Amino acid sequence: MDLTKYENIFAQESEKYLKELDDFLMRVEKDPFNLELWSEIHGKIHSIKGMARALSMDKISGLCHSMEGWAKLFQQGAIKATPNAVQLLFDGAELLGFLVARMGKVDSFEHEKWYSSLAARFEKSPEQSAEIVQSEKLSYSPTLSTPEKIDYTRIKYSLIDELLGLSQEILFLEKTLPPISGEQKSTRLKNWIDHYSSMLKGLYFRLAQLRLLSIADFADLFVKPIRNLAKEHNKGIRFEVIGGEVQADITLLERLREPFIHLFRNSIAHGIELPHERINLGKDPEGRITLEAKTERESLFIKVSDDGRGINRSAIIQSLKDKRSMKDEEIAEMSQDELLNTILSPGFSSALETTEMAGRGIGMNIVAQAIEYLGGSMKISSRPSHGTEFIIKLPIFLSITYSITFKIGKFTLSIPTSHVESIDRKEHISPDDSNSFYDLRGLLGVEKNPPGLINILKLRRPGEKSGETDGGDGQIRLAVDSIIGNEPLMVMPVGDLLAKARIFAGVGVLENGDISILLDIENLPKAPGSPDH
Repeated sequence: MDLTKYENIFAQESEKYLKELDDFLMRVEKDPFNLELWSEIHGKIHSIKGMARALSMDKISGLCHSMEGWAKLFQQGAIKATPNAVQLLFDGAELLGFLVARMGKVDSFEHEKWYSSLAARFEKSPEQSAEIVQSEKLSYSPTLSTPEKIDYTRIKYSLIDELLGLSQEILFLEKTLPPISGEQKSTRLKNWIDHYSSMLKGLYFRLAQLRLLSIADFADLFVKPIRNLAKEHNKGIRFEVIGGEVQADITLLERLREPFIHLFRNSIAHGIELPHERINLGKDPEGRITLEAKTERESLFIKVSDDGRGINRSAIIQSLKDKRSMKDEEIAEMSQDELLNTILSPGFSSALETTEMAGRGIGMNIVAQAIEYLGGSMKISSRPSHGTEFIIKLPIFLSITYSITFKIGKFTLSIPTSHVESIDRKEHISPDDSNSFYDLRGLLGVEKNPPGLINILKLRRPGEKSGETDGGDGQIRLAVDSIIGNEPLMVMPVGDLLAKARIFAGVGVLENGDISILLDIENLPKAPGSPDH
């Protein structure tokens, strides 16, 4: 009997259960007396055990049996879960993931030792297992502090259904080219070609969305590695994500995976203080690491920051003296950016010893090289006892941004929704107000506004919050012919010709395949002239 089909189902289902198991373990670690969480943990392990037993994967089912026995004890409240017990369940989940990927086979002495050591601890009661000396704890784990590769993306069923329907329509449309007489040929053929082209553009737009991954999903790759790294250093870490709805090309994010885990290692090893040190400084005992993303013009900005002790400037100065033989006078002449960028130099390390947590001696240079390879740049900011920020600027290979889309003459233009303060309609514009309008009509060669009400977009510059603009000379306003709506726009960089105008941030494709130019708000002057009406 060919079991390949069932093994594939087992692998897919088990991976889903293991991901959920990790999530519940991280929650129960902060709330160990929550019986409902223990019930969920018990259920996930039991599900994996049942599938493994049906396929005669004895090592997986045996380990699951022991682990679910512990979870059941905690679920019933018979025994209180200790941090050591929760950690051992994390270790067991790591081993289960390793075994599931190999269909339960252990193919080396090192792996067998890993399995036997951990299984022996689970066969004991939680109290007995806690008495085992630390040196006997598992010493091998291939994924302990390494984020998974990006080999998936979340796709809404509605998008898949839409793509299938659109593909069928295009295939059907190809067979519907009507019989055309000589006098009808030009018009009817043109209409058919336009319809076919529109369908293809729509299909391309939706297929391109499959290449996108949200920053929230990207950040999920690091949740468990950060938790494990924090445990290794006896530190509490709260990982926060801002701008998780921003989407970027998977290829770009995959190349950032290794550099980012290095940044997180450095924040945990060098930046975040130990809990008792933070308390003495008046800080929350739990350190904070933040991943923040936003898009501006043709760039994706990702900031990794912590609220730790900041970069040790004394260590940098000492390194400059020891490795570059620089004098105090030369160092004093360096700007703060130059001083901090020293940590990006090959071979620089302020660690007293080389450890995995300190980056295995590779240094921050590996991060700088990866960012440079992607055509990006990185800025470092640090304040003693307040923390460190790494602000990474990258070109947008492909992204989706919501924008207010509108028409001026025959041109379709867009502005990121976050930059629009309000949308108004007026019958006319007074001479006193005219100086607050940007004259896009003159730039585009559109003669005058059409008759009827004028649509007015009031804009705010990047960094301004809603309500900060006062309607004076600093307020940017646009008079437009019609508002299409708040539309998802697939943005790509502008070409050399449009770039020279300096007011265009990208070329966007709408869902229906139409093209819209994204305006660069930062480069619009504050009082450029008045609209012609």
